[in-house]
Amino acid sequence: MSKKSGPRFTRGMLILSPFAKAFTSRGGDIKALLVRNGIPAGALTDPAMLVDASACYSALEDMAETLGDPYFGAKVAIETAKKGTQAFRDSATHALNFGDFLSRLVEEVRKQVNNVRYSVSISPGMSSFDIHRTVSVTKPSTQLDAIGVALYATLIKKGIGKTFDPKDILITVPTTQGLPPGFLPKQALIRSQIDGLRISFPTHWLWAPFSLDWDLVKKSRGEFASDGRREATLSYLRDMLKDNIAHQDLTLNVFALICRQHPRRIQRILWANGTSYSQMKDDVRQSITEDLLSNTTLPIAQIALQVGLSSSAVLDRAFRRWTGKTPSGFRGDLPRHRA
Repeated sequence: MSKKSGPRFTRGMLILSPFAKAFTSRGGDIKALLVRNGIPAGALTDPAMLVDASACYSALEDMAETLGDPYFGAKVAIETAKKGTQAFRDSATHALNFGDFLSRLVEEVRKQVNNVRYSVSISPGMSSFDIHRTVSVTKPSTQLDAIGVALYATLIKKGIGKTFDPKDILITVPTTQGLPPGFLPKQALIRSQIDGLRISFPTHWLWAPFSLDWDLVKKSRGEFASDGRREATLSYLRDMLKDNIAHQDLTLNVFALICRQHPRRIQRILWANGTSYSQMKDDVRQSITEDLLSNTTLPIAQIALQVGLSSSAVLDRAFRRWTGKTPSGFRGDLPRHRA
């Protein structure tokens, strides 16, 4: 006999907390609302407590109906996206671009809920971010759908900045009734009986620099986490610098454009790892120079150009500073294997 699967769950604090606060601030009785929808009071304070997803959906509809505000959910979602939450920040902090943010978000949500599945599909012209609900709703999902559209459209707009163009985004959703008028152009919204939400956008957005840059008080930035992620990010920056070191005048601003990052973000990452852009550039130049001196017969002037320096004299001064030797002296001290 096959066992029936349990109810699809979500973390109540993650989903309901900002809406419960807004509901209470507008005079709503949150305790009574939780009782009506069969949700334990601890769900708003215990991040580990799991709640039946259907109950959360019903509670959101209940809040809007009680307040008589059909746009309640969307308004709170917009403010939440602007102010920030730690869960989204954890995904955004380590993201190198919008596509990286989406891939990290898919993994983050998988840890928090099992009532939705996130996925990203990519094609040459348009790509899509899909949110598929795995639980059926017993009431109209006006608030739920509006929250999804408002939250993610605002996150994307804030994250990619000037790259965002409302004429280029297309959102497919069961209903748009809970969205405030004018939030998005009408042509950006399509109603379809899908079990969730689909956001389509130009594929080139995936490579747009992504930064939410929220000011969350007393929350450590992800770059400072004592795990392997910051090392991976530093390794990425080093590799990008090695690939582009031959460019002369490779300033931080130019390098940030190559990496599709904001210069301040790169500075923060390097500072968190105890270095600076200038130091990392010196380290990369020294490493490449020593490798070329040791393993090739390239002229010194040619090596200088390959590490982004204008002449052998400039490389000579830099190499003395790094090693106390001249490039010629370093090469002359190497053991020679003659045929």
